Amino acid sequence: MVEPTIHRVAVGFGGDERSHDALALGIALARSAGARLDLILVIRQDSAFKQEYPPVGSVVGIIAEQAQQWIAEAEAVIPAEIRHHSHIRPAGSVAEGLVAAVQELDSDVLVTGSGIGFGRIMTHPAVTALLHSSPVPVALAPSGYRANTQITDVMAAVSAAHPDHQVTRSSESWARQLGAAVTRVTFEDKESGSGAGSADADPALDSESSQPGKHIYATGRSLRHAVGTVDWPQGGILLIGSSPLARRRHIFLGMTAARVLSHLPIPMILLPREPEPSAPDNREPDPSASPAR
Repeated sequence: MVEPTIHRVAVGFGGDERSHDALALGIALARSAGARLDLILVIRQDSAFKQEYPPVGSVVGIIAEQAQQWIAEAEAVIPAEIRHHSHIRPAGSVAEGLVAAVQELDSDVLVTGSGIGFGRIMTHPAVTALLHSSPVPVALAPSGYRANTQITDVMAAVSAAHPDHQVTRSSESWARQLGAAVTRVTFEDKESGSGAGSADADPALDSESSQPGKHIYATGRSLRHAVGTVDWPQGGILLIGSSPLARRRHIFLGMTAARVLSHLPIPMILLPREPEPSAPDNREPDPSASPAR
C-alpha cells in the first residue's frame, strides 16, 4: 500500500462559524505538513426544472458577490507562508460540490467544520453526507478550533484484536510528515461487555508490541465515559477507520465511530477504506474493541 502523504489540504468554506473552525484546522494541517491549502466555496445551483416560491427573480449576482466577500475574509486570515488558492464552485448540494472539487484538485484531505458546540463535535446534514461519500479523508474541526494550534499528536483508533491495520500505518505516515508523536487508542465499553482495561498505557502490552509509541486503553461504563477518560492533547488529531460498509477508497461513518465523534474534544479524521489483500472478507477491522449499540 502506498503511504499517504499530504500535499493539498482542501477546506470547505461557507462564511459561517463552522467554516472558520474548518479553516483554522486546515491552516494547522497545511502549516505542519508543508502543504498547499485550497479554499472551496460551493454555491447551491437550483435545478432548471424547479420553480422557486415565492418568486424573487434572479439572485445569482447577489450570491456571487457574497461568495467573493466570504473568500476575501478567509484569505485575510491565512498566514503568508502558506500557499493557497480559492475556488468557487456551483453544485446541486454542498457535499456534491466538495466531492467534485477534491477529485478535480487531487486533494489529500478535506476539512470541514463540525457544528456549534462547546468544544465538542456535532455533525450537520452537509457533513453527514460527506461522511458517507467522500473519496478522501475528511477532517472534522470541533467548534472553537484555533488556527495557531500546532499538531503535536496523531492518535490512532484501533481495536484490541487488530492493532496493526490501515489506521495504524496511516497514523505513522501522517505523524512523520506532521512531525508529531503517535499514540494508539483502544476504546472499551463495559456496557457492551467488551472486558476490562485502563485509560493509561499498559507497559506490559506495549513492551510486547512491535508498533511504536504509546497504546492507551480507554475503558468506561459507556463509550462516552471511555472517551472522557483520555487526556486528549490540545494539539492532537484522531485518525479512525471507515465502516466495512464503505465502498473501496471511500469513507463511511460507522456507528461506533459516530459515537466517539459525538464526545471527542479534538479533530477526528475519517479515513477511506483500503481493503487488505490478505483479509478473507476484504474488510477492515472496526476501530473500536466493542460493537456499536
